Amino acid sequence: MIAAFVNFLVQVSIASSLIFIPLFAKELGASDLEIGLITSFYSLSIFISSWLFGRLSDLYEKNFAALGLVLSSIFFALQSLASNSLQLLIVRTLLGFSLGIFPAALMSYAYKEEKKIGYFSAFGSLGWAFGQLAAGIIMFYDKIFIFGSILTFIAFATSFFKIKPIKILTVRSQKRILKENFRIYFAFFLRHVGASAVWLVFPIYLHQLGISKFWIGVIYFANSFMQFFMMPRVEKFSSEKLITSGAIFSAFTFIFYSFLNCTWQFILIQFLIAFGWSSIYVGALKALLEKNEEKGSVVGFLNSTIYFSTIVGSVFGGIIAEIFDYRSCMIFGAILCLLAAVIRDKR
Repeated sequence: MIAAFVNFLVQVSIASSLIFIPLFAKELGASDLEIGLITSFYSLSIFISSWLFGRLSDLYEKNFAALGLVLSSIFFALQSLASNSLQLLIVRTLLGFSLGIFPAALMSYAYKEEKKIGYFSAFGSLGWAFGQLAAGIIMFYDKIFIFGSILTFIAFATSFFKIKPIKILTVRSQKRILKENFRIYFAFFLRHVGASAVWLVFPIYLHQLGISKFWIGVIYFANSFMQFFMMPRVEKFSSEKLITSGAIFSAFTFIFYSFLNCTWQFILIQFLIAFGWSSIYVGALKALLEKNEEKGSVVGFLNSTIYFSTIVGSVFGGIIAEIFDYRSCMIFGAILCLLAAVIRDKR
């Protein structure tokens, strides 16, 4: 329960900060391509630190969860001081590196102590839901960033006193771990490249359709809030079925996005993407944690895969939006999700 509570707080902070970054960057004068770069550098830093600290959490009994959370709290607040796109890029990069430090250690603790992957993940989604809703209610960027900083500091204090690091006795090579779990990571890569191209432009796309910041927050909230109920329930299915169905449902969602034009339609369709993400995420975690002793390493690699694909997807999204339009990003995302459905975990 402690790990789930920490996960909830930090995901509220991440989601409330993340949702309006494209709009914030636009108001600072950034182009679509520059928005893609800001997102890519943020993801690159998470990719590096997730990989590094996931491995270190298996090798050393250090409280990496607390370290990552206290640094994240500082950089959440510093976002409010950015006055141009370059400053925003620098702060988001440092924030990303901090956010990559703690997840593997926190997930490893949650799995070994609480044994509920879906439950832990569900509270992360609930955090995303409330974070997105809070962003829509607060609306002012500086207040959103300070709000996230305060919650993350509470998460740090909780983890510092309550969460103990877990060290394993034997750790296999990174090459062997990656080779044995390649299908999972590659499916995630394809799915998330497509999804990242969509999420890069999605709030701008909604804004251009005349949807207010409040309702944009509600649309994001609907997705994450439904994940909270779905994740514990889909856990009973096989990881292979979950990964495949998750990619397929994501593809259908992105296709539908390109045809919708009003608020209530986007809210209703969020059921599909909520089920899609719940399935592929819980399915991948099940497959990785059940058959690998190196919990921190495999979760760190999964987070790195997600964020590396975010880098690639954001660049593609920025280029496609610049050359074509925002709907083209959604078709691109759907195609890659369908490819991801072919690449699945085969035991």
